[in-house]
Amino acid sequence: MKDTEEAALAVLESTPNILRELLGRLPESIVAADLDRGWSPKRLLAHMVDVESPAFADRLHAIVEQDEPTLTSIDAMAQLDDMGWESMSIGALLGQLEREITDTCRWIVGLADAQLQRKARHDTAGELTASNLLHYWATHDIAHLRGVQRMLNSVIVHETAGISENMDV
Repeated sequence: MKDTEEAALAVLESTPNILRELLGRLPESIVAADLDRGWSPKRLLAHMVDVESPAFADRLHAIVEQDEPTLTSIDAMAQLDDMGWESMSIGALLGQLEREITDTCRWIVGLADAQLQRKARHDTAGELTASNLLHYWATHDIAHLRGVQRMLNSVIVHETAGISENMDV
């Protein structure tokens, strides 16, 4: 396994713990608040749970187990609304994400380098390998971790009484 593949796995494996530290003790009024055009920290977490399997784990399995499968786009937003993930508690969502990522990462660790280089064709992204998808998955999680941090900052910064613009720590 390449260093960058190991780094991608490390990101994936740490994502549930990072989210647990950021969101696990916050009141529902903050984690469920619309803080970014219809998005809340809880909705972002629900989205991550929702796409873990169909967008990432299932596709990785298909690439490794089938001969050059065709992968189709999913409507992640419609699927998120249909699945009702947001009705779950933050703790339940975090537990679900952790179980799914742990299982998938254990499977990925056992793959041979040749399996990570197996190819697929995505209907909009074109040709990609299992390794490409693994790296993309990690960047997807990083982007959403930044989104959660940005949302939480937008809540907290309002209580600084403007000192954040004038105070040099």
